[in-house]
Amino acid sequence: MGASAPSGRASRGVDLHAGRHAETVRDALTRNVGPDVAARVGYLVSRVLIPPFVLARLGLETYGLWSTAFILVSYLGVGTFGISSVYVKYVAEYAARGETDKANSILSTGMVVSAVVSVALFAMLVLGWAHVRAWLNIPVHLQHAAHDVILVVVAIFLCDIATSVFRDSMSGVQKIAEVQAIWVVCYSVEAVLIFYLVGTGHGIMGLAEAFLVRTALSIVLSAAIAYRILPWLRVSPRLFSRASLRTLLGFGGVVQLGAIISIGLNTAERIIAAPLIGLSAVGLLDISDKLPQMASSIPFAFAGAFLPAASYLNGGLAGTAEDRRKAVVKLYLKGARYMNLASAALAGLLATASGPILAVWMGKVYPGTAFLMSIFAVQQQIHLLTGPGTSILKGIGQPREEFFYSVPNVIVLAAAVPLSRLILGRWSVVGLGSAVVAATILSAIGFIVHANRILDIPWRRYARFVLIPGTVPYVIGLLAAAPAWLLIPHLGRCRGAILIAAIGAVYAVALVWVADRVVLEADERAWFRAIIRQKLTPLVPSRFTAGV
Repeated sequence: MGASAPSGRASRGVDLHAGRHAETVRDALTRNVGPDVAARVGYLVSRVLIPPFVLARLGLETYGLWSTAFILVSYLGVGTFGISSVYVKYVAEYAARGETDKANSILSTGMVVSAVVSVALFAMLVLGWAHVRAWLNIPVHLQHAAHDVILVVVAIFLCDIATSVFRDSMSGVQKIAEVQAIWVVCYSVEAVLIFYLVGTGHGIMGLAEAFLVRTALSIVLSAAIAYRILPWLRVSPRLFSRASLRTLLGFGGVVQLGAIISIGLNTAERIIAAPLIGLSAVGLLDISDKLPQMASSIPFAFAGAFLPAASYLNGGLAGTAEDRRKAVVKLYLKGARYMNLASAALAGLLATASGPILAVWMGKVYPGTAFLMSIFAVQQQIHLLTGPGTSILKGIGQPREEFFYSVPNVIVLAAAVPLSRLILGRWSVVGLGSAVVAATILSAIGFIVHANRILDIPWRRYARFVLIPGTVPYVIGLLAAAPAWLLIPHLGRCRGAILIAAIGAVYAVALVWVADRVVLEADERAWFRAIIRQKLTPLVPSRFTAGV
C-alpha cells in the first residue's frame, strides 16, 4: 500500500508552514532587492566619471593595463570563488533548520581552505611574474608600474576572498541589504580617493591604493556587522571539520569549475587582445563594455537573491516535492520576468544610443566602440536571462546544470574567434567582441531551453511571460535616441550631455508608462504600486502618493 494521505489538520498545518516560508522568502526578496538595486545604481553613477577622468590623465595604454590587472585578479581569485556559493547555499539551509553549529563549521572550514589557497596563489604569482609579464605583453616603460600595481591589487583581493565568510554569511540569511550598505560606503570612499590620488599625480598606483582602502574597509565593516546581527556566528580554525570540507569539495568543486569557465568567457576577448593586439585594445574593449557591464550589475541584484531564496525554500519548506517544485518555478518565472525587464530597460537605451553616449561620456568615439557597446548591451541582457536558472538550480542542489550554458559557450567561442580572424583578415577589436557576443547568445538560448525543460515550463509560456516584455525598451529606445544621433555631432560636450539627459528622461517616463499600462498584469501593477507607496510615504506627503 502507498503512504496514506495526510489528515485535514495535518494538511492545513503543512499548507500554513509552506505559506509562512513562501511569505518569508517574498518579504526577504522585497526587502533585499530594493536596496541591492539602489546600491548598484549608486555604483553605476559613481563610476560614470571615473573612466574619462583616468583616460585623460593616464592614457589608453595605462588604462588598458589597469583593466588587465583585474583580468589577472579574476583568474587568481577563481581558486576560491566556488566557496562563496557554498557559504550562501548552506548557511541559508542550515539557518532555515536552526542548525547554526553546522553553519559555523562550514564557514570556518571555508575560511581556512581559502586562506591557504590564497597564500599559495600569491606565491605562484610572485615566483612566476616573468612569465605573466611576457604573456600580458607589457611594454618596457610600464613594466615597473605593472609589477607593483598587480601585486598590490592581487594581494588585497585574495585577502577579501579569504575573509568573505562574513559577507556571505549575511547573504545566506538574506541580510543582503546590510551587505549592500557596506558596499555603498566602500565604493563611495574608493571613488573619492581615485579622483584625489590620480588627480594629485599618483598615477596608476593611485588606483591601486584606492582599491586597497576600499577592500580593507569592506573586510572590517563586514566582520563587525556580521557578528552584531548574527549572534550565533562563530568563525575559528578550531571549528574546521572533515564533513564540512567534503561539502566544500563536493558542491563547491562543481561551482568552482563553472566559475573558472565563466571567468574565462567573461574575459576571453581581452585575454586574446592583450598578447595579439596590445594593451590599447584591452582598453578599447573595456570602454565599450564598461557601461553595459555596470548597468547589468543592477538587474543582477535579482540573481544574487535567488540562490539563498531557493535554498531556503528547498531546505525549510514543508510539504511534498511537488509543493517545493511549484514554489521554485514561481520564483524562477517571476524573477526571470522582472530581471529581464530591468536589464532590457538599461540595455535598450545603451544599445540604441551608444554612439551619442560615448561621444558625450568620453569626449570622442574611439573606432569600433559604438558598435561594440550596442552588441555588448544586448549580450548582457541575454546573458542575464540565464541568471535565474543558474542561481535557482544551484539553490536546489543542481549546480552541474550550469555546465549546459558554460560548456557550449566555450565550444562556440573556440570556433567563433578564429572565424572572426578569417572573415576580417586580421585580429581586430570588433572581430573579437563580435565573436564573444555570438557565442554568449547562442549558448544562453540553449541553456534557457534546458532550464525550462528541467522545471517543466512550456516554451510559449516563458516567451509570453518573460521574453516578449524585454523587447519593449528597444522600440522605445529607437524612437527616443534618434535625435541624439543627428544632433550630438554638431553640439559641444556640455550641450550634448544636456540632450542625452533629456532623452534619457523621456525614455524613462515613456518606458514606465508603457510598462505600467501594457506590460504588467493587474496583480503585478498593484504589488509594485504598493511597494512604491510604502517606500515613498516616509519621504513624501501622502497626498502626492495617493494616485500611485
